[in-house]
Amino acid sequence: MHGVRGWMGALLAGAVVFAVGCMSESSESPVPGLSTQTVELTDAQILRVVQVANESEVAFGALGQSRATTASVRDFSVKMVTEHTVAREELGLLAVDQGLRPADSELSSMLMAEAQHMMAEMDSLEGTRFDLALMDVQLALHARTAMLMDSLLLSQSDNEALRQALTAQRKTVQGHLEEALPIQKALFDAPAP
Repeated sequence: MHGVRGWMGALLAGAVVFAVGCMSESSESPVPGLSTQTVELTDAQILRVVQVANESEVAFGALGQSRATTASVRDFSVKMVTEHTVAREELGLLAVDQGLRPADSELSSMLMAEAQHMMAEMDSLEGTRFDLALMDVQLALHARTAMLMDSLLLSQSDNEALRQALTAQRKTVQGHLEEALPIQKALFDAPAP
């Protein structure tokens, strides 16, 4: 479990470094391979960042549906697949309506690589350890998305329709955080089998 919690701390730290870097003129980064030069994202790049966040949530939700052993974790996973699929579809419609074509950026690429790494790390876990790690991941992903929306995405979007969609999705992310925390706490506090 220590390894899982370690990379989750790194996940949040990387997002914080990236967000701080977006406001910094320094070109040195404490995270190898990640530039902290001033980052300006276009609306198309912002759209892609949020798409990647939703795609990650759908993937982890599907994993939880198939492997979680605790009913509350399975139920939460079903909700993540359903709600993040809807969010992804709404963004797709918005992109067509606004003439936005999602574009990759250093941030979206980093988020995708981290999600793939976390997914691989989850392979070796089973039972309650898997359930707790999955809820740790859910909290970390949602917290990172909220922080990126608050510190970077909403302030850089020029498209009013996209800003409105981001604001709505930010509220949903907050609700997911509030729902996930007691599930994680109950798993953490449960006696070991």
